[in-house]
Amino acid sequence: MGNLLGLPEWVSVTAFAAFALAIWMGFGFWGIRRAHAEVAARRPNPTEAEFLTMMADDCSPQAAQFLWGQATFYVSPGLTPHPDDDLIKDLRIDDDDIAMDWPRAWAEQRGFAESDQPEWPEDWPVTARNFGRWLDQGPRSGTSQSD
Repeated sequence: MGNLLGLPEWVSVTAFAAFALAIWMGFGFWGIRRAHAEVAARRPNPTEAEFLTMMADDCSPQAAQFLWGQATFYVSPGLTPHPDDDLIKDLRIDDDDIAMDWPRAWAEQRGFAESDQPEWPEDWPVTARNFGRWLDQGPRSGTSQSD
């Protein structure tokens, strides 16, 4: 391919790979934006105060505030999280971020070992509401079951 363009082979292969990667990433970005627009069209887009109020019966204010901060990082500015959103299917948040980064950040914020957080209940969908409930099942601030 490089010979046709008068370039060294490695340059043409690298350019082709970079172009293909840019197309793939653009398509992924477009898909996420489209999914967020669909979610915003089918349900209310709560403010932070409304989200915290909707979560009040399900988890602590600290867990609700933590989830607001984590989720809005991924979906702002055109969408805000809703307690019934599936974090993976609706908001398109990477499951590794939810499974590894969020529990670690919560444990660090609350002052306990991440390993003290219980296992995720297999029959629970990964909604913001359920995630808040799950966070509150862990140790209280500053305590660790492994100490």
